[in-house]
Amino acid sequence: MRDKHRRRLLSGALVTGLMCAAVPAVAAPASAAQGAAFTRTVTWGQQWLDRVTRQQEVNFAENHWSWTAWNDSTPVAGGADQPNYQCAEFVARAMAAAGLIPGLSPDAPQDDYFNYTAPNGKVYDLLLISVLPQYNNIYAYLMDSGLGIDVGDDPAAARPGDFVVTYLAPDGTSSHMGLIVTPAAGSGGVTVDAHNHARYHYAYNFYEPAHVVELEADARAKMIAWAASATAAHVAYGPHQPAAANGGTGGKSGTLHSRLVSPGLGDPAGPQV
Repeated sequence: MRDKHRRRLLSGALVTGLMCAAVPAVAAPASAAQGAAFTRTVTWGQQWLDRVTRQQEVNFAENHWSWTAWNDSTPVAGGADQPNYQCAEFVARAMAAAGLIPGLSPDAPQDDYFNYTAPNGKVYDLLLISVLPQYNNIYAYLMDSGLGIDVGDDPAAARPGDFVVTYLAPDGTSSHMGLIVTPAAGSGGVTVDAHNHARYHYAYNFYEPAHVVELEADARAKMIAWAASATAAHVAYGPHQPAAANGGTGGKSGTLHSRLVSPGLGDPAGPQV
């Protein structure tokens, strides 16, 4: 299935190349600084792709904000707990639905998000926004991939498809996140959809202290180029399954369970908002 997905990505790269003719190819992102250095001048084709990408994220959020679990569409009431489908996973699946996590489907099992190898070869826990030293969390993925630019507490800059990150964990670290679904120009201002208390169109200030992480205007094109460069370099990306040890199954599945249910180590570590 991954080969089939790669062929789709490579086909998409050709389409993007046609739309962006006479524009230098998008380099594979390597760091947050590289993402921040990207010029805001984009082609018409990139603007069109940006609008489509953002709409795909928002559509996913609007249709899944109340789900009980990633594979259980039974709706919970607004504000109800969703312990099996927490905040970072909700955002990550919206990103995957928009093609922003190469090799990963929005319908993939939870372990595939817990053990995701990006085209840079690093393994990320996309179920996590809290800062735990043994994991590369979803915020690290946004920065490392060049997908996101952290603009600080600036809701006026937010657009649908951007992200909000709350900082209420110990030492002021990240504790929660959601997806921005309506813009500042709307009648209700910036609003957010989120889990693990089911939230639909909640005001941005509900999530403060917070930062806006803007989605790069060429995010989808970057991911297409990133996946293509990894394929050319024979770098395997997608769900990560480490070699089994001592006859075991490999992976971190047991750790996932203990992290999600242990006090203070859940996703997020701070207050659920």
